[in-house]
Amino acid sequence: MAPGSLHDLLLEETASWRRELHWDFSSSAALVRQFADEQTLGGFALVAGGEVLGYAYTVAEKEKGLIGDLFVREPYRTVERENSLLAACVDSLARMRGIRRIEAQILLLAAPRPMPAAYHDQLQSYERQFLQCALRPWPGWPSGVARCRLDFDTWRPRYHDEAARLLADSYAGHIDSHINDQYQSISGARRFLTYIVDYPGCGTFDEEASLLAWNRDTGRLAGMCLASRVAPETGHITQVCVSPALRDQGIGFALMVDSMRAMSAAACTHCSLTVTSANRKAIRLYERMGFVNKRTFAAMVWDGIRPARRGFFS
Repeated sequence: MAPGSLHDLLLEETASWRRELHWDFSSSAALVRQFADEQTLGGFALVAGGEVLGYAYTVAEKEKGLIGDLFVREPYRTVERENSLLAACVDSLARMRGIRRIEAQILLLAAPRPMPAAYHDQLQSYERQFLQCALRPWPGWPSGVARCRLDFDTWRPRYHDEAARLLADSYAGHIDSHINDQYQSISGARRFLTYIVDYPGCGTFDEEASLLAWNRDTGRLAGMCLASRVAPETGHITQVCVSPALRDQGIGFALMVDSMRAMSAAACTHCSLTVTSANRKAIRLYERMGFVNKRTFAAMVWDGIRPARRGFFS
């Protein structure tokens, strides 16, 4: 594509994120525009009459491919067009040497939806929800009190390794570890934390609203709630988890309340998070706190990819 060809489409996508999710997508759009103009962005575009109607971009890292985003302009948006982009991305990633797994979580792709045919026998789809809660007026929650002795601290870089161990431990056997394989190991959890702390994909990391709870009796990390600012008025909880040995003691609730209190003090009027629909226990807690489902979307995983046989050298 010629430099600048994504300009109008990315403006429309940025407006959609703001309107539908209270999310400022402009920094992510700027990176997409930069890489596209430099001809270093992998992916595909839908083009008609010289106009870009939609796009999707991909990232390959070791044995995994990611579909980072997909968007089709409103007048031309159909499931068939969206799926044609999905299928093209999956097929191109599957043909890269060494790629064995592909993941995609695209908030603006509604679910339920018919899935693209590409590598359908390896496709797993999981329904997820984008929830939002108003922080003004302040909800009538009790103070975040847990039923064990805790010390709280805000995020510090020195906590990175212990937070990664907690993350891998708390997601062992959890459905979300099938959706995001970084949860399956400590090294993967380190990469996940680096992504949400250092990169803008989930907003600007908010150290003051990112809290860790330490068990005063053992000195071990008991739970954490990490947060980002995704718009001047909107905070987003990127991660909340509790040590399996200390669940059902109110730690997750206490962390969330204090994190959202910090967001409110920093002029946030809304807080959002995402959750897998099958995680009913978490959803019941969020609903009691006042979170409302604003969008249902699909998390897609193609695992054990085997490229289709095509061509003389396949």
